[in-house]
Amino acid sequence: MSRLTKFVRSSQLLWTGKAPRKFSRWLTLCRLSAFLSGKVLNFDVQYLHADSLRLLYDEIFAREEYLFESSTAKPVIFDCGANIGMATLFFKWLYPESTVLSFEADPTTFRVLQRNIQENHLPGVSAHNVALWNDDGSIPFFVREDEPGSLLMSTMAGRTAGREIRVDARRLSSFINGRVDLLKLDVEGAEVKVICDLLESGKIDAVQKMIIEYHHHIPHETPHLGSFLSMLEQNGWNYQLSTWFYPPSSRDLFQDVQIYAYR
Repeated sequence: MSRLTKFVRSSQLLWTGKAPRKFSRWLTLCRLSAFLSGKVLNFDVQYLHADSLRLLYDEIFAREEYLFESSTAKPVIFDCGANIGMATLFFKWLYPESTVLSFEADPTTFRVLQRNIQENHLPGVSAHNVALWNDDGSIPFFVREDEPGSLLMSTMAGRTAGREIRVDARRLSSFINGRVDLLKLDVEGAEVKVICDLLESGKIDAVQKMIIEYHHHIPHETPHLGSFLSMLEQNGWNYQLSTWFYPPSSRDLFQDVQIYAYR
């Protein structure tokens, strides 16, 4: 898909979306598409790559992929797989009084996440430099040497061509001590392990809504989308699916599937 086509598609979704300040968000989309600024609405955003910043803005602020309705003005939100913190910024923009716990495994990207939290003076946000897993310990994590902060960093070697580092791993269940209004989960292939931990610990009962990016057809990995959805269903969750894939007749190619899960 060309850059112009992506811009047009994001513009259309922005104007038909439900989040406020459409014109301001569209102007920001124009600036980022032309690589003119790292300013996102009222936020000064530090970043590692302009292409990644633009892509994250497209997905989060323009296409509203993490938009959700909260029953309270002070929701508790877990941003799992925060990268440089664009979703964290979106959640604080949408719900200024929210509490956000942000998780990022890669040390280089985590430092940028911290700067974006600190320099934008975001109250109620805490950042954790850990990979989320189904056990505590140290695990392999694969990063791109030629692209620090790549959006494809993963605990799975097949997700990106890069070198292996070691990172601290923690169970997400150990961070849940009360109601979680939204769990946003984008952990590049570790989503099955994270959800299994929540189910086994019983902590998933505290979660009200989930937005899960499921990574389908990771190279050299057996696809388990059907069993993953079945696991949600068997534990009382319903869901809607969102994805875009072209051409639809393709076989065995990687695909992001957005799962909007609710009770």
